[in-house]
Amino acid sequence: MRTGFKIATVLWLCAGNRLASGDIRPVFDEEVARFHALSKSPLAELRAEAAQGFGLMRHHAGEGALLSLARDPDAVVRSLAIEALGHCGMRPGVEALAVIAATGPFEERRLARIALEPMTGASFPPDKPDAYRAWLAADGWDAKEDRLLAAIEGTDGPARLRALIALRFIGSPRAEDRLLARAQGQPGFNGQELRHAVRALERIGSARAVPGLAALADRFPDTAWALGQIGGPGAEAALQRSLARFGSRRLDATVNLDRIGSTQCAVHIPMLIRSFGFAIYRSDTDDLHRPPHAAQRAAANLILRSGESQRVVDLVLKEAEGTRKDEETPERWRGVMAAMREELKPGFWRNDGRTEADPLAALPHIIRDRAFVPRLKALLRHPAFVVRIYAAECLGTLGAEETIPEILAVIREPYPFADEVQQVSGKHREMSQGVRWKGFLCMALGRLGGEAARAGLEPLATDPAAPRDVRFGAVTGLRFLASAKSLPALRTVADADIIWAIRGAAADAVKEIKLREAAGKAVAKHE
Repeated sequence: MRTGFKIATVLWLCAGNRLASGDIRPVFDEEVARFHALSKSPLAELRAEAAQGFGLMRHHAGEGALLSLARDPDAVVRSLAIEALGHCGMRPGVEALAVIAATGPFEERRLARIALEPMTGASFPPDKPDAYRAWLAADGWDAKEDRLLAAIEGTDGPARLRALIALRFIGSPRAEDRLLARAQGQPGFNGQELRHAVRALERIGSARAVPGLAALADRFPDTAWALGQIGGPGAEAALQRSLARFGSRRLDATVNLDRIGSTQCAVHIPMLIRSFGFAIYRSDTDDLHRPPHAAQRAAANLILRSGESQRVVDLVLKEAEGTRKDEETPERWRGVMAAMREELKPGFWRNDGRTEADPLAALPHIIRDRAFVPRLKALLRHPAFVVRIYAAECLGTLGAEETIPEILAVIREPYPFADEVQQVSGKHREMSQGVRWKGFLCMALGRLGGEAARAGLEPLATDPAAPRDVRFGAVTGLRFLASAKSLPALRTVADADIIWAIRGAAADAVKEIKLREAAGKAVAKHE
């Protein structure tokens, strides 16, 4: 099942981490579009990924695709779609699940009953498979909704909670005012009930709900999702306050400011930069062998839309080059830039607290101008290893194929230490010369793409004398490239490398490339 996730991840990374052209698409919209596309794939693995994705998003935009997937020929896809409808279905989803609960195979009946209980607020014993169809037939949706609305105004706490949860799935716009009144305060109304009232307003709320939701934004971060769904100037102002209050590490405000296309986040750039981890910081790692996570992508979009992104890039590079001046730096950015200096010393440096060099980690996500390529190429030999890592990542983002020979030359230079575990742990400052970092440059080559990158990576991946991080990074880079031409080399590594993690990474890369091949052939067959 996870194979589908991996191939979808690879396809996204190869397409999305290169030089952007055109408008900046919100992360939320990208994910919805990606899952809709996967739901129509000829491969069951990718349709399963779509069902999982819509379920995890918990957004009702996926209901139409999930209704189709719940009738899929593949039993696993059907089960995942049924589960997902329990997170993002509406009245059509309830009707479809009621039929499945009565007539489906045993496991699907079980999953449908589990989904229907919170969606309807009604519970029936498992030996009554047709109970939900009878519940649907008993009266109309308005009558059902009226009972739920009466319950949320009652004194029975558990009944209020059940009704609020159900209204999220089957409520209509006629419930908006009464839900908003509950969200704005009622004696005995606890935080959990408030959360579900706001979730219901996310689906059915209109501009009328924005003032009430905005009043909650800097107290309850979940409110951001309703504000992002409704949108408008009042919603944006409230999301700005929420971001200032809760920070960019939570997805709520950043993803929803991105969702409404905010261009007003320049003031938050120092905070947004903190959304990016760091490749060699143990407590907040920037996992460069994986795609960027949603918080990074949303923060990058907000920085790009602010109109200040390339100015940020220039100043971070100047800090690395030792030429940045405070008088040319906006006052609110000076502290973030200056704090990097401790970690830009020769060799390797890592504070025991938090990294201060995360502006470097932000660069590959926001760099767009190829005019930076000569400066980045020079930084491949910066005395600080971390600068080399992110210079290469930026070159990968920009697709700077002309720098491939220089990146390969740096990778091929021998490490200045013996291959001993205690010398490569990287856990102490006094062992800075033992930190392995060239594998990250191999990953950057994979992101850069092209035949020249592939030709450089395959010998590194298959050379048993190459350092272990170089072999792992080269395998990861080949996975990013996803070329069928690399299958022989990757199979050799999967069979023979002495390090189990490298063997496993190579085997996964082979599976993903084969799945991509199968997906392409299946699409061509259906066209």
